[in-house]
Amino acid sequence: MSDHGTLPNNELHLELKSHPRNGGAVDNRALIEGWSQTTVTNPDGKYMLFRVGDAVASRNIHAAIYDSLRLCRDF
Repeated sequence: MSDHGTLPNNELHLELKSHPRNGGAVDNRALIEGWSQTTVTNPDGKYMLFRVGDAVASRNIHAAIYDSLRLCRDF
């Protein structure tokens, strides 16, 4: 339970976590510095998977958009 009495909605992320190139991991240092996400734990994966917004914690839409912008700006 979070500070707001809600849990992250991360069921889909957990279901897909074993298939992406990055194993669903975020390189937090790269995220903070504005660098590309280059973590590869599954070279056979065909996509990258990231959690944003309420899949991380109880947050607002602005947090989800900002996370998405920082994670995907180099695509």
